[in-house]
Amino acid sequence: MKVALVEFLNAYPLYFALQKNIIKHNFEFYSYPPSVCARLLRDKKVDVGNVPIIEYAKGNYKIIKDCCIASNKEVKSVVLFLNKPINSVRKVKLDSNSNTSVALTKILFRFKYNITVDYAYDGYADCELVIGDKALKRIKENENAKRLDLAVEWNRFTGLPFVFAAWLSNIETDEKTKELFIKSKEWGKSNIDIICESANALNLISKDECLSYLRNNISYDLDEHKIESIKQFLFYAKQCGIIDDNPELKFTC
Repeated sequence: MKVALVEFLNAYPLYFALQKNIIKHNFEFYSYPPSVCARLLRDKKVDVGNVPIIEYAKGNYKIIKDCCIASNKEVKSVVLFLNKPINSVRKVKLDSNSNTSVALTKILFRFKYNITVDYAYDGYADCELVIGDKALKRIKENENAKRLDLAVEWNRFTGLPFVFAAWLSNIETDEKTKELFIKSKEWGKSNIDIICESANALNLISKDECLSYLRNNISYDLDEHKIESIKQFLFYAKQCGIIDDNPELKFTC
């Protein structure tokens, strides 16, 4: 089975035990930014991908149960850095690494802030979307930078956590395979300290900051509130014209 892995710190607890062969498996791994993992899954070059949740609406996928990358409130690594007050923003610079974060930005501007803005991927803008390890680094370099945490903004808008990514499969997976992903997640949640000891991102943040981030800002269990959040997110994405269809959620056995 070919499996695409997102090479961000917040994804490590989902797959670290598999990648390091702590949990035995027969997977072949490919590590890329989120948008590339999504494209590999869409093109059927991999069988399973830890991909942005917006990708679910773009193919015939199933969600592997009980696993996700989410935030119950503050995520810290999906951030709008503001050069102007939010009500004065007219141009937004986006981050091409994750289509989910781009979609979330557009949803919030239209439905929460009620502001019409222009979007670009380069040049100067009134605010900039930055995600993943780059966001953690930028906050560390300038803790006083004016910014909005998009998981917080979603929570204020809907009262729900936000799901950034999940394991999506474009093939049928059996119970044994599903259990490998769940066991890896549970191992990761219980061994955050080991993950932080070996994390590539430790040149960006300290071990203590890594521990706090993975324990306090990221949630890995796909519960009923997060499933409802995915449904609402896809609903708003369709209203914005970001996706053509709002499909019913389907899960592995």
